Amino acid sequence: MPESDSSTASGGKIFYGWWIVGSAFVFMMMIVGFALYGLPLFYNWWVEAFGWNRTQIQMGNTTSKIVIGPVFGFLAGWAIERFGPRRVMLAGALFAAIALVGFSAMGSLTQLYIFYFFNALGYLCAGPLPSQVLLSNWFRRLRGRVMGIAYVGIGVGGMVVPWLILGFKNAFGWPWALRLLGLIILLTLASVALLAVRRRPADLGLLPDGDAAPRDSTPPPTRPLSLMVVARTRAFWLLALGSVMSIGAVGGVMQNLALYIADILPREQVDFTKTTVASLTLTSSIAGRLVMGYLADRVAKKRVMIATYLIVGFSIPVLIAARENTALLYVFAVSFGFGLGADYMLIPLMTAECFGLAALSRILGLIITSDSVGEALMPSLVAYVRDTTGGYGPGFLLLTGMALVGALAVALIPYRNGTPVSRVDLEKS
Repeated sequence: MPESDSSTASGGKIFYGWWIVGSAFVFMMMIVGFALYGLPLFYNWWVEAFGWNRTQIQMGNTTSKIVIGPVFGFLAGWAIERFGPRRVMLAGALFAAIALVGFSAMGSLTQLYIFYFFNALGYLCAGPLPSQVLLSNWFRRLRGRVMGIAYVGIGVGGMVVPWLILGFKNAFGWPWALRLLGLIILLTLASVALLAVRRRPADLGLLPDGDAAPRDSTPPPTRPLSLMVVARTRAFWLLALGSVMSIGAVGGVMQNLALYIADILPREQVDFTKTTVASLTLTSSIAGRLVMGYLADRVAKKRVMIATYLIVGFSIPVLIAARENTALLYVFAVSFGFGLGADYMLIPLMTAECFGLAALSRILGLIITSDSVGEALMPSLVAYVRDTTGGYGPGFLLLTGMALVGALAVALIPYRNGTPVSRVDLEKS
């Protein structure tokens, strides 16, 4: 079949894979944009309402992800392979809604930690992992581009949700803001999962990218791939290290950003400023996802990933400097947001490039599990440093170093003639 627009299949019909892209967009928008990036905007209100310190609040995020990630990360990948993404995503939407509604009625740290567990389950089951697997099943040639489009949903969600939260809070109080967000997430995602999500093109008699015939250059996997074999490659460990360092840095910043702003600004300016900065950060992430997703289809993914990690690392010192000049908060939001936008998106692309598709969901399950540990630990560590020293500067400097170590780890992934050595060796074995 000659090269053609993969947006259409035979008969001029729109390729169903684009409905999958739209579904992934909505799930990313709600689970990551709304639930993950919206929740920290409530932290300073919880400090005021309950008298908890920053470490106590962040420990809910940390303990839930430390337990949920290692225990359920691999199981989520297995469940997606065994039962298909739709059932797992439906369960995740329910868990996320339970978490948000539960936070609205809590009155103790124990309850805070319980509902954090539901929040972590929602992210694992309905967040990036199932969407990445879906998109990898439905697209090959344009995988980087469609990942970028789907991940724009995170930016859209993160851009909109701060203003939703502020509006709901001003009108009804922060508990009702949480309840309304939970209801919106559950109703929207349940509808999308039931009506639109399909596991793979073959389920509808289609081929990836809407092709009319298989392409010899991208044959489907014919045999299983052992995780033990993957774990013996340098690429696996370097990719896992690089991603956990960068994701840990991102998580440490984003979970503490609103609290940091509450530290450096007068109380009457905090709500509007944190809303504006959070929204601008995620707005800039849209540009990051689109630009880096486009480049990932044309430039070595390794180079794109290194550049992204460097942008993240060098943006954090700008945030530290904002204590003396608060206008730098907006400079930080633009630069850090751009790096944030591409950070998560590049992990499945690099994983597929290094190891292929034969065990993608299981390999991603392991890598995302390690990422969740870094993403869980660093916010609490940074909060602890702030509670013990009185400032966020030392903790943010640590996050800067982590992002730069992540860039170095990715730079060390071995390639041969433009192809990851791990991919060449696995195809030969």
